[in-house]
Amino acid sequence: MRLLAAVLALLIGPAALFALSPVPPPQMKPCRLPGLEREARCGASGTSRVLENRTAGNGRWLDLRIAVIPASGTPVEPDPVVYFEGGPGGSAVDSGPGLIEEFPDALRHRDLILIDIRGAGGSGPLQCPKTEESALDSFMDPVMVRSCRETLARDHDLSQYTTDAIVDDVHELLSRMGYHYYKKVNLLAASYGTRAALVFLRRHPEMVRTIHLHSVLPVDGRVPMHLAPHTQAAFDRMAAACAAEPACRAAFPDPKADLETVLKRLEAKPAEVPVQDKDQKTRQTTRILRLSRNGAAQTVRYLLYRPAGARSLPLLLRRAASGDLVPLAQTAWDVTGAMLTSSPSGLYLSVTCAEDVAFVDPAEAARLAAGTFMGDLRVRQQTAACAEWPAAKVPASFLEPVRSSVPVLIYSGENDPGTPPEWAERVAQTLPRSRILTVPGGAHVFYGLPGVECLDRVYSDFLARGTAEGLDLETCRKSIRPLPFLTSFE
Repeated sequence: MRLLAAVLALLIGPAALFALSPVPPPQMKPCRLPGLEREARCGASGTSRVLENRTAGNGRWLDLRIAVIPASGTPVEPDPVVYFEGGPGGSAVDSGPGLIEEFPDALRHRDLILIDIRGAGGSGPLQCPKTEESALDSFMDPVMVRSCRETLARDHDLSQYTTDAIVDDVHELLSRMGYHYYKKVNLLAASYGTRAALVFLRRHPEMVRTIHLHSVLPVDGRVPMHLAPHTQAAFDRMAAACAAEPACRAAFPDPKADLETVLKRLEAKPAEVPVQDKDQKTRQTTRILRLSRNGAAQTVRYLLYRPAGARSLPLLLRRAASGDLVPLAQTAWDVTGAMLTSSPSGLYLSVTCAEDVAFVDPAEAARLAAGTFMGDLRVRQQTAACAEWPAAKVPASFLEPVRSSVPVLIYSGENDPGTPPEWAERVAQTLPRSRILTVPGGAHVFYGLPGVECLDRVYSDFLARGTAEGLDLETCRKSIRPLPFLTSFE
């Protein structure tokens, strides 16, 4: 079919070819995206439909949310940037204004195409109910998962929400918009979105001009098997950085011992701590949070994902080890609330149960978790949750590395607890035209680091060249500096 499509495109032209499609291109209309000053274009309802079960060729249709942020400068290059958000389940459309702010130069001459993937954002999010307390104490309670499955399965085939299906949706919409073979796109992706971008490259290589990956999740990542050792390694690097900074070392001589003290106390007896809860009208109320050992460990992990969060950990742990749990508990409440709204848990289960948990080796997971402060808690809990979820049966071939000669630029945070630099290096081994910039002081995200604006200049150069060869990565790397450690709340 692809060969036939290519021949038809060459003979009759892409416009005539897409006119033969039974589904027309998305109808775009002017719109406003929160946080974006200029006008965007959004897909009209019902015009960005894809089949939930593409293999069957019939059944339920899904209406995907799509938006395009037009280039602000001239000339406008013909190859747009297409963004894959993390999660899985974050909204690409909602992330658009932030991307324009993060990459003002790189995105000035190219349209930015944003598509909320099936089951996420404005594309029918598969959301399961959850509270801050349950998120702190456990990953997902099996009883809640069972109830969510029963509710969502009434209107969805939950086995159809995989990365393969997700990228095929994006490919289908882009094809309808006129991108194919000799009119290519540039993929931009973060976190889980990097796996989606890699799978897109594997399944639809003819459409891809370049790929830019932030915080790489390999197709064989097998989340959550590596979560505990990666988190421990990031914590250890943070503690070593504190020891190397005189002010931090003087104020907090042993963050590891403080963490151990806090976790032991909370394991013996969870604490009830007052925290401030801010509602949608910004009114504050005081409530009592039950902070357990699991909750404290999860909070430490969440904080390691951001440079500012990691740099506040020695202070939070010292206060908690000294008996003042309020700052740590308040942080736990705030961070977990933000995590709960970041992605739909139903989609997360459909993807990770099929592509990650199904391939977890319990013995290997136990070996990797031994001696870490997280332990095998997440592996056990996520495995139990997946036992309640009707995930797809993904073949083992899904785990095979993606191989391509497409130019790839990779940014990786040196202290990332979720997708560490060694994963970027592994993925790059089968991408011969790839280059990696490891960001000093970077975690899973990089914002807030002094000098980080050079990442935009490097990406802009990459897009203009259409190759990673010749990029000045070293000057950028040297200009980025880690944040100082927080030694006081005042």
